[in-house]
Amino acid sequence: MTKAGMLVGWRLTEAEWARVTALSARWGVDQLVEFIARRWDPSRPPKSARYLLRIWADLPSQAPVDGTGNVVPLRRDGWKPFRSPDTSAYQNGF
Repeated sequence: MTKAGMLVGWRLTEAEWARVTALSARWGVDQLVEFIARRWDPSRPPKSARYLLRIWADLPSQAPVDGTGNVVPLRRDGWKPFRSPDTSAYQNGF
């Protein structure tokens, strides 16, 4: 966050530090900083990291496993739809 020019005070309770540790383990530091950067207002920067915890509370409960998020491929690789060699539309299911 310092490299991005976002400075805040980090006087947190043990429970708040535990939340920060759990969030960074789940999401990774880079992703947490990116999420904060989208909401950061340089004209009114927060003074405490407690504000960051409020912003991070808006994160989904599950982090994307491999960057694909909740996208599920509908077709396997190499899948091809069935096409009847006959030209009749009735034999193709229409």
